[in-house]
Amino acid sequence: MVAADFVQLAGAGLTTVRVFALWSDFQPLEQTSGYLGEIKDYRHGEGLLPDTAAGRAGMDECMLQRFRLMADEALKNGVQLIAGLITGWMSGRLFTPHAFTNLNVLTDPEVLRWQMRFARCFVETLRDHPAIVAWDLGNECNCMAAATAAESWIWTSVIATAIRAVDPDRPIVSGMHSLEADPRKAWSMAGQGELTDFLTTHPYPPYTRFCDHEAISTLRPQLHATIESLYYAGVGGKPCFAEEMGSMGSTLGSDEIVVSFVRPSLYSLWAHDCRAMLWWCAYDIVDPTRAPYDSAVNERELGLFRTDRSAKPVLHAIADFKRVVNKLPIATLPPRIIDATCLLTQGQDQWAAAQSAFILAKLAGADVAFHWFGDPLPESPIYLLPGLCVSNALSHLRWEALLARIKTGATLYISIDDAALVEIIDAVPHPFHEMGFHCLCGKFES
Repeated sequence: MVAADFVQLAGAGLTTVRVFALWSDFQPLEQTSGYLGEIKDYRHGEGLLPDTAAGRAGMDECMLQRFRLMADEALKNGVQLIAGLITGWMSGRLFTPHAFTNLNVLTDPEVLRWQMRFARCFVETLRDHPAIVAWDLGNECNCMAAATAAESWIWTSVIATAIRAVDPDRPIVSGMHSLEADPRKAWSMAGQGELTDFLTTHPYPPYTRFCDHEAISTLRPQLHATIESLYYAGVGGKPCFAEEMGSMGSTLGSDEIVVSFVRPSLYSLWAHDCRAMLWWCAYDIVDPTRAPYDSAVNERELGLFRTDRSAKPVLHAIADFKRVVNKLPIATLPPRIIDATCLLTQGQDQWAAAQSAFILAKLAGADVAFHWFGDPLPESPIYLLPGLCVSNALSHLRWEALLARIKTGATLYISIDDAALVEIIDAVPHPFHEMGFHCLCGKFES
């Protein structure tokens, strides 16, 4: 079946597949305990861990061999793989080893020790395989348990360091779900950007604020993947691609509506250098009796192929896009012309500000990049400060740096949403209009 899958995927023109090592299968640890619950040892079932490199890491050698066989089939068909490592979350269900059932799998030091062994063993075993082009931390690992900003940084650092220790050449992909622009929040774009080589978005319109108000074949859902990927890249400081994208099945529209959603999304991602788009997923679910698919109806029919292996129209739309791009007389597009930088600040809904600024700029014939106001300012002819909503959103030092740019010819646009602007007013030695200010106030008190 796996061999037939890769033959079919390659025949459809797909070049990259994201595959996962399900944590509970690849590191099936059981814990034995003694007096007063003291941990005695870890086992595979009732058997002691084998005295091999994989066994000492708690890994199932049979599963590692199966992964290699799968990678062999991908290589035969010219398909490259992004390999997801600590995959303890999939489609709304946790798949963690039994030994860690009652532990926080992102913060407990005992779990971190075994996760580091997992990553090191898995990568060391398969680093020689040419089909693997990147290591993904895992599928949306930030959904596995609660963590603070510091704890999420430590977890990411532990896994990324384990990977790089045995394979410093392949890139590491974040693989997370719904990162935050504010670096103080858990799972921030900056934190993931610091420790990985590629950020990723999983832009599903039904699950994203302000993308679920209209049909998926309309403007905001069609631009969703592009805006969110540029948002992550700008704030996180690393390239970003749409690692998971889909329509969430027939509940949101017919096959024709899904095609009208994906076609402009693809061209928009390509035009904005968002690197790649991976559809979730390859095949519809054959067996709906296993959790989470026995109850999560919308997870069953997300594939490019139906259960009878027939192709859906969305696959043809993706193939058509690839054919068009491959026929162009240029290999890549020239760099985007960035007309303005959108500065995002504390206290606001950063995603709402970013999405609105991008769409309004496009309607005005302009293009914007995103930047966190707390970081050093990039050069830009125009700065946008949309939706200020708390009095401490702007640090004094960054504000002074911004004023210096305005004094040398840049233009600043500010819109106000219930923020106190005492420092802004006091800091400006000249009337706003003489310095290139454009201020639109909503609620304003001074």
